[in-house]
Amino acid sequence: MDRERIEKELSTLDGEYTFYYSDQENHPIAVSNRDESHRFLTASVIKVPLLFAWYVSEKEGFVSSDEICDSSSEPIVKGAGFYYLFRQKALPYHDLLLMMIATSDNYCTNLIINRLGFERVNHIFSETFHFQDTHLGRKMMSKPDSARGYDNWTTTADMIYCYDLFHSFPVEAKKNISEMLSVCQADKLFTRNLKGDSVDFYHKSGGLHNVINEWGFTDRCRIFLLCNNYSDYQKVYDVFGNLGKWLLDS
Repeated sequence: MDRERIEKELSTLDGEYTFYYSDQENHPIAVSNRDESHRFLTASVIKVPLLFAWYVSEKEGFVSSDEICDSSSEPIVKGAGFYYLFRQKALPYHDLLLMMIATSDNYCTNLIINRLGFERVNHIFSETFHFQDTHLGRKMMSKPDSARGYDNWTTTADMIYCYDLFHSFPVEAKKNISEMLSVCQADKLFTRNLKGDSVDFYHKSGGLHNVINEWGFTDRCRIFLLCNNYSDYQKVYDVFGNLGKWLLDS
């Protein structure tokens, strides 16, 4: 693992970025052009800590993955996923969580947020997970207003800590989370230059205008890259693909 090569590749990005990689054989590599407290917009990567918050709430008896969701409690939104096209929408929350991760379904995500509530989610983020500054401030497809807290953001430290959080869950919860992350259908970032199913990658990506992010891990390594406010999206894709090829396909 060549740190200099990684830094050189990342230096071609013209926006804000933070990158992290670690494995069992080498010291972790963390490279960012922003300080540790900088807020990165998450796009759909916020769905990872949201998924974790659900399992904490389930352990506390507040929710159940077997509970049937009342989809009429939320207006339909599109943008990602296709649950809104289902004729039968009376599904257990487990299935909505699965679609939230696998297809990044925004309607399912908003139903999850509605069931948990913003206050509970952010309390878990700050008081249970002890995140530095990860915030759920708006539902999917709603208009952001960062100045008023109506947006979703995180920090480098919190994204690194998500790995430890994952490993702190009970065996059954960890199994469920792994299964969901393993079927994430996004393959345009770290795995874009890899052959078919050559790597078992547990991950979640997210994208908005000027935001491309991916957080994930394999059985031997942890890797994420958050990119905000760039001008050349193709360069961002190239960097993801090159880093994935070097670090995951080895």
